[in-house]
Amino acid sequence: MVISKKLLCALLVLAVACSTVSAKSKKKSKNGLQTSKSEVNADKEKTGDETEETGNVEDAWQYLEWEEDYPEYVQKYEIVIEEKKDEKTDWKEINHLFTEDNTTRVQINPLLGPGLYRYKVITYDLIGIPEIESDWFEFNIYRAYVPQVRSVEAAVTRSSTIYLDEVNDGIFTVTGRNLFELQESLTDTSFTSYSIINARRNTEAPITPVITEFSDNNRRLKVQFDMDELDTGTYYFAATDASGLTAENSKDNMFTVKFRKAVDFDVAAGYTCPVIVIGDKMKEYLNTSVLPVSATAKLSLMPFKRRFGYLGIGVDAAYSRIITTTEGYDLDGNYICGNALFIYQFPIRIKDKKNTDKLRHIATLELHGGGGVAMFNNLVFHFPHDINSEPLNSLDFSATAGLSAQVYFTNRLYAELGADFVMPFMGSLMMAYVKPVACVGWQF
Repeated sequence: MVISKKLLCALLVLAVACSTVSAKSKKKSKNGLQTSKSEVNADKEKTGDETEETGNVEDAWQYLEWEEDYPEYVQKYEIVIEEKKDEKTDWKEINHLFTEDNTTRVQINPLLGPGLYRYKVITYDLIGIPEIESDWFEFNIYRAYVPQVRSVEAAVTRSSTIYLDEVNDGIFTVTGRNLFELQESLTDTSFTSYSIINARRNTEAPITPVITEFSDNNRRLKVQFDMDELDTGTYYFAATDASGLTAENSKDNMFTVKFRKAVDFDVAAGYTCPVIVIGDKMKEYLNTSVLPVSATAKLSLMPFKRRFGYLGIGVDAAYSRIITTTEGYDLDGNYICGNALFIYQFPIRIKDKKNTDKLRHIATLELHGGGGVAMFNNLVFHFPHDINSEPLNSLDFSATAGLSAQVYFTNRLYAELGADFVMPFMGSLMMAYVKPVACVGWQF
């Protein structure tokens, strides 16, 4: 006859008999010890504006169950229950229970209140002699209160919305009911744990705040989060009591993290001077490696803003007027190149000297790349005696990659400096060039 030393089930169903006590004025009870092996709730779950502790011993049951490998060799079981009042006291025996047969379940009478307990099972053989004694198994009975979160308000904005492009201290004021203090010791039987959960990506690990202030009536608390852990999105402020009861997710415990400007649209134009770095045939054909008479423009749309930066799309275009004079012929024409871009931007903000509660956008670093088309338009060789070649008009694919920096003079006006590497695919006349840019832009 063997009793499994692994606790498979320690199930207690109970309601603690006590006078009706309003949870709004109840402070924490510290007469229990939490264990990871078996956690059992005491007090029935209540709903309504007030979560109250009401119980009736006639309406509650508590059971202990265990597993027996060889029940056919067992006459009965004896169950010994001990209680530990606090961390400084020793275990004290409080009850002996016997089963009438080899049933591996026993009802506890009288009912156990919130606290830390342990039990062991003694097996009696078929002639009534105690034979096997199990290990001690600990379990907790907690006071159960349904937490309620009625509002979550950022200290800076005085609302349930905070903006990542503004100064934030990460402090929130939370109001509700049954918002108890954190577990301070293993003897606590009434406590609440707090976290925030991303409403869309609920598979992410919850973020745990630092609790800075509790109210005496358990209706209000202040918490602070590391703002580096909060990205754009909608979050629920979760409160879970010692028994595992959790506040219901609704608009009341929801708050939003976002940027003040949801979308940026940038328009820039300025000067460029392409310099051919690959393609000797093209240099010889054009009789130059520099196209100084050039201009460029770019449009950028940045709808995806995150803490790590902005993602968006854009287009750029460059125009160069080709004019070269050499001994024996002249050459003139147009070169145009345009590309669709994927863009990443990292904004740089500092505290405003005049208003330290605000952040000032001073610069943006940008990486971009993409593809498009490049074309020669009406490129003509002029020879002596008014002899001209047939105009060259071509259209080819191109690819580009580059980086730039934008420096803001105001919230809207900026200067942009950068360089792109552009490669048109022109067959035997393959070339690649570097395109430095200097632009003035405006952000809408």
